[in-house]
Amino acid sequence: MGSVVLLSLLAACGSGAGALGGGDWQQSSLRQPEIRALVAQPDDPNTLYAGNSQGQIFYSTDGGNKWGSTSPEVLQGSAIQALTFDSAGKKLYAATEHGLFVSSAPTQQWQTLVNASTHLPSTSYTTIAVDEVRSNHLYAGTVDQGVFISSDNGITWKQANSGLPGHVAIKQLVYDPATHRLWAVSAGGLYRSDDRGENWQAVSTSLPATTELNVVMPASVGGGRQGLIYLGTSKGTLLSQDNGLHWISGKSPLPGLQIYSILVDFRQQTNTVPVYVGSSIGPLRSDDEGQSWRSIASGWPRKVPAYTMILGASDYARLYVAGRDALYQYPGTSTGFSADRLLPFVIVVAFFGLLYWLLQRGRRRGLRSRESERESGATQKD
Repeated sequence: MGSVVLLSLLAACGSGAGALGGGDWQQSSLRQPEIRALVAQPDDPNTLYAGNSQGQIFYSTDGGNKWGSTSPEVLQGSAIQALTFDSAGKKLYAATEHGLFVSSAPTQQWQTLVNASTHLPSTSYTTIAVDEVRSNHLYAGTVDQGVFISSDNGITWKQANSGLPGHVAIKQLVYDPATHRLWAVSAGGLYRSDDRGENWQAVSTSLPATTELNVVMPASVGGGRQGLIYLGTSKGTLLSQDNGLHWISGKSPLPGLQIYSILVDFRQQTNTVPVYVGSSIGPLRSDDEGQSWRSIASGWPRKVPAYTMILGASDYARLYVAGRDALYQYPGTSTGFSADRLLPFVIVVAFFGLLYWLLQRGRRRGLRSRESERESGATQKD
């Protein structure tokens, strides 16, 4: 009975913030709701930018320890849905609910790219990707007009929807420099372009019809195996081993979970590159190419979804994940001690103390009972 109670207590302690596991996640000083866009500056990963649904830009120059804010008038009230640097790390692009914007000094001046000379329509922009091989090529996705391509670093654009359904909503664009392929997650399915967006082909015909697609990520973006594609859906993860022609579930595909983001750990120079997902129950990690998943570390708060995520700080040594009301980082900067982490240990110690007291009391009662029996037996003999 005592062992069952102890296991229950330990399970309760471990199911929360991971108090018995070290508490590696830490809430950063950026405690803002609805952070959906994160990016690290390519030539200085200690410089980070975050955007929220109110059109605010937050920035840190020390790896996320301290954050400042800027509220450019041109962005106010326009939900920031993606932030992306150009390949040189000099210009920051913002895909927003009310247009596409660019800044050479992200904490200061922003200018719109939606005007007659750029040929971009006034609509909601959901995603933007950079061709890291041809650095002057950019790709932007919209909520109702498909994909636009720029071949002159954002000065002019053209629509590139050959093979896409008309007026399709693009959720995400990903360019894979290893294979020169462009991927698009849309409301109508998953598409792939083998000629940098000029033509598209559907690669989701074998996917379940009732599954909503959220994000896609080729493993080779982070140095993983070419041909391996990760797909995040409204019902967990799916894998393709042949560039999207066929899709399978892994050994543990996270059924029933919403997958909001996928990040391949480009720091790892191993045969099997780790991959992270932001899910409806928090951030998870796979070390076997998406076959099985586990929590990344202890300390993530219960019932808090994990949205967008990036690697940053010196040597890209820290993982940043946007939760519901704050930005979290792993590993944190604290010493690992906190009052809420001490409580489970107090409970366990108290349990053992109570168990010891009960055992001692039972032993004393047994001794008294045996003494009483001996005295009763002696009296009967007399």
